Amino acid sequence: MMNTGVSGLPAERNFHFENLKVIALDCDGVLFDSREANVVFYNHIMEQIGRPSVREDQREYIHMHPVRESLRYLVDDDERDFSRAFEYFERIDFGPFNGYLRQEPWLVEFLTLAQKHYRTALATNRTSSTLKLLEEFGLSRYFDLVVCASNVKHPKPHPDSMRRILDTFGVLPEEVLYIGDSSVDEALALATGVCFVGYKNPNLKADLHIEHFRELIFLFPEFDG
Repeated sequence: MMNTGVSGLPAERNFHFENLKVIALDCDGVLFDSREANVVFYNHIMEQIGRPSVREDQREYIHMHPVRESLRYLVDDDERDFSRAFEYFERIDFGPFNGYLRQEPWLVEFLTLAQKHYRTALATNRTSSTLKLLEEFGLSRYFDLVVCASNVKHPKPHPDSMRRILDTFGVLPEEVLYIGDSSVDEALALATGVCFVGYKNPNLKADLHIEHFRELIFLFPEFDG
């Protein structure tokens, strides 16, 4: 283990790898490029209830937020249309939409190494589709804990998801590295004090920014060999 902070991290954080015990990741936008899949999914639901397709200016919101919040947003809080949309969502088969997902490069290599040295967790605003999705892509084996919006009282950016991770592993915030791609992830990290890695989003306030998982592989000293 090296005794100096990670190159690229602000000096005031002084993050050390010897403190690290848990690596946590977001799902959409981190494990997968899911923007196209999200648009196709919500367009399908909107079509079923006679609503217009997702607009360009709505795409960022639906990428970051849980289904319930996203549907309310897309129907402008119209209770009748929201009820119809959510009822249809509860019956939907997610399988066909997974074909639009693109697994991020170097993900499996990173997770394989991470699990050898740390506890691993997923913190996502996906709901009931999460476990089936991980199984379909052969990723379930890489996570010791999966926290999704359906098994916490409040989804991200509320601290509940990260608190579940901290409590489950019995660790402190400074012992957790969290990788996310959105302002929701940024807010979760700031609220809980964990070290935050911004994935493919230089606009986030993060301790470190990366464009692909290979960069992290090279940063972890124990990953060598």
